[in-house]
Amino acid sequence: MRVEPLAPAIEDSFLKFIRRDIISNFFALLDLEIYREETKFWVALENAEISGYMIEHDGRDLNLRGDVKSAAELLNTASLAEPLINIEPRHLPILKTFYEPMRRLGPPTEEKIATLLVMGMDKKHFKPIIMQNPKELGANKLEAVGNLYRSFYEEAEMGPITRENILKAFRRRLIYGTYEGGELVSFASGVTIEDLSYVGHVYTLPKFRGRGHATSTCSALVNALLDRSEKVMIMVLVDNNTAREMYRKIGFIETGHEFLVFKGCKISGQKAGV
Repeated sequence: MRVEPLAPAIEDSFLKFIRRDIISNFFALLDLEIYREETKFWVALENAEISGYMIEHDGRDLNLRGDVKSAAELLNTASLAEPLINIEPRHLPILKTFYEPMRRLGPPTEEKIATLLVMGMDKKHFKPIIMQNPKELGANKLEAVGNLYRSFYEEAEMGPITRENILKAFRRRLIYGTYEGGELVSFASGVTIEDLSYVGHVYTLPKFRGRGHATSTCSALVNALLDRSEKVMIMVLVDNNTAREMYRKIGFIETGHEFLVFKGCKISGQKAGV
């Protein structure tokens, strides 16, 4: 087995590999389409066949997919010291020999690793619930959206985020929001790649929760995304029962996909990336 950077000569094979399960590999498609310049792609090949891959995005995120055998070889190339890690559950034992879990994604708990469930929806099952007055937010509202996104980061204790990273996060995104008293208090954003849309961010300021803002913004966003694609997916923390129930009410169902997410610290002595 060998590991090498993604090159034009194998890109068609890589696309075929990730399209076998577009839900599991959506972030690879997203990074290829929108964030290629900020992303390093590493591919594991055995007998000229792709068996897995690793993505290092923007110096902050590490995603690992593929068979277990390829995971160790791919992680030998990892260069990020404290990335936000997204892996399949089967990769956790080998991942822990390279990175020590520091804390989970989302609200802090005693657990250092969080589980994300994937939920999906198509047009037939969509049941929008509009309780507020969601509006599509254009580029002139990005500063206000960015302030909410910064609040989300602070609440989840995910560390500081720069204005540059906020603007990157919303590149080519469709965004809906709701207001109270002229203040933007909730937003939902999504993106479409090929024939699948992804709801990436849903957030409401704490003091405005329980009033239907998230339900309304998410419903409006999904309605628009279903005009662009056949299906929409969203990822939600397994222990976020409030969000899971809200998504179920508007038509999302679990797909059976699960991923582990956490902040990790590279273990001293492991092979450095190249």
